[in-house]
Amino acid sequence: MAELLDKPQSFVSKYESGERRLDLIELRYICRAIGISLEEFVRKFENIVNSDE
Repeated sequence: MAELLDKPQSFVSKYESGERRLDLIELRYICRAIGISLEEFVRKFENIVNSDE
């Protein structure tokens, strides 16, 4: 992931471990790196959250 984002591994490791939170811009970059839109990510996230209610 760090390579796809052109960021140091320590940057990615910190949010993977929960040491830091992502902001919306960073989440958008991650979505692009894995080949989905931010909108698609949010839609899938909402489906998961709503199915747990």
